[in-house]
Amino acid sequence: MRIAGIAYQLASKVESLAELQTLNPDWRVDQLYEKVGIDKRYVSTPEETPLSLGVQAAEKLLEGADRSTIDGVVYVTQTPDSLIPTTACLLHARLGLPGHAFAFDVNQGCSGFVYGLSLATSLLTGQGLTRCLVVCAETYSKHIAVTDRTCRPIFSDGAAAVLVEREGPGRIGPFVFVTDGTGASSLTLRPAEAGGAPQLYMDGPGVLLFTMSRVPRAVKDLLEKAGVALDDVDLFVFHQASRVVLDNIKRTLKVDEAKLFRNYQEMGNTVSATIPIALRQAEEAGRLGPGRTVMLVGFGVGLSLAACLVRT
Repeated sequence: MRIAGIAYQLASKVESLAELQTLNPDWRVDQLYEKVGIDKRYVSTPEETPLSLGVQAAEKLLEGADRSTIDGVVYVTQTPDSLIPTTACLLHARLGLPGHAFAFDVNQGCSGFVYGLSLATSLLTGQGLTRCLVVCAETYSKHIAVTDRTCRPIFSDGAAAVLVEREGPGRIGPFVFVTDGTGASSLTLRPAEAGGAPQLYMDGPGVLLFTMSRVPRAVKDLLEKAGVALDDVDLFVFHQASRVVLDNIKRTLKVDEAKLFRNYQEMGNTVSATIPIALRQAEEAGRLGPGRTVMLVGFGVGLSLAACLVRT
């Protein structure tokens, strides 16, 4: 079982902290940057949707490939273009995937890629299938006002497409999951006012409390389940939430900075797409190659956490 390829597509508009300072003169962007560590993000235009970004990412990934060999697509999004039918069916049609392929949506956020990966590996193994696409796409910015100091400097729009194959070198798993639905209101969409779009609300301290209480424990549980030590992990790819979050995780787990991948500075938080985008960039940077043990941990909205090991 292996991840055979990754491609991604970011929204077309770049929005910097400097631009937000112009729109919000009372903001202390130096303090914001010190906390979140994000200088610029990608914001979707009215014409761009999660589906359009997902199609572009998948087209990059599948260029020149035999699409008749794709057995299914798991589409991860919390802002679907369509509820009826499932947006995965629209993605299936846009990509020209074969009629025998399954297609379904997963409404999951920051932990969504690891959820999608677990579903893909389970279906490939259990059903004796060959290849599956996992596509993560989100446009949170459509639900965040430019005056929102909590969410606007963090969230970014983009999509990632990942090809998972049953055959080939490598291994995916084991997995661990954590859910605390009592904290669901900590990161949610609130009803629209005066006919506008619902707005994203985040209780930053509440989400951070969940993260710091659950991520270290989940990491230890995963290592125990896999029978490996922390030092055996070559690369840690956590959900790219923000600087303060990753700094706290690093300090608590005592992870070597050289083994920790960060890309939020010039990318922002693309929700479920952060981990696959980071994996692709780690590969491009020469930090990910054959024979590596990689830990993936997604956490946030839900409140939800999913983690796994990937051996390349």
